[in-house]
Amino acid sequence: MTAALPSSVLVTGASGNIGRKIVEALAPAPWCNRIVALDLAASSDKFSPAAATKLQAVSGDLRHAVGDWTSAFIGIDACVHLAAQNPDVDASWSEAANSFDMTVNVGMACLRHGVGRLVFASSNHVMGGYKDAPLSDGLKPGQLTTDLAPAPGTKWHDGTNFQDSTPYATAKLMGERFTSDIARQSEGRLTGISVRIGWAQPGENLPRTISHAGSVIGGIPEAKDDAARRDLRWFRNMWLSNADLTALFLAAVSADAAPWPEPAIIVNGMSANRGMDWDLSSAIRWLNYRPNDDLYAQHEL
Repeated sequence: MTAALPSSVLVTGASGNIGRKIVEALAPAPWCNRIVALDLAASSDKFSPAAATKLQAVSGDLRHAVGDWTSAFIGIDACVHLAAQNPDVDASWSEAANSFDMTVNVGMACLRHGVGRLVFASSNHVMGGYKDAPLSDGLKPGQLTTDLAPAPGTKWHDGTNFQDSTPYATAKLMGERFTSDIARQSEGRLTGISVRIGWAQPGENLPRTISHAGSVIGGIPEAKDDAARRDLRWFRNMWLSNADLTALFLAAVSADAAPWPEPAIIVNGMSANRGMDWDLSSAIRWLNYRPNDDLYAQHEL
């Protein structure tokens, strides 16, 4: 996909937290004339009247490679793939495997129908091992680049149970590699971006509601020990504000791929949080992403 802006964009998992925000951001874009919202049970009722005017809701089970849902890709310029069997980080190995199947089916539909850009919603959990020693030892601000070897799976205690996102993270890592592979093999027909999305909470997505427990359900517990404080820093440092989230994905679907080093690239997706380990240089350079928000500039933490 070159400098031509996408007139039609398909979003899988459009009814979810991030999907709805992206659809609402696409709606006022002057270059976007058509939005296809593809979901297991799609409905335009979840979107604003302004978005609904451009929206076509399509239902389909993406776990099945053959189905009526694949015809929704006809005439599509760019696809944002967010859908998963279980979009939460507590996904089981079985759910994670199904999520990867969905990614393969979406990618192949893009190839069959001539979609020019595939934006894959990867996750910070692909690098979750860098939260703890030994990988965290000596890690300085800005050194968590997309060139580092992946370490899938974040491990933490949510105040009640031990959590391990390794199945979820592994499916995301495999999705990144699949996106890169099909872009390389498409002979220029498809370009890809895998976005390692940071911490984007539902709704207002306020910095003060980020917890060391990884969830605000049941209140925000206090970080009482070193392990909890380390986890809290990790989660806070990867905050991605709603404004920066939508700016990032608009940039991802519309960026000119001609200068890229490869047909598919991987970028970190966080806000400009001061002192964070995450490096945003790839997103800034290749997508012209310009994050404006900084969690540590917010005073209600």
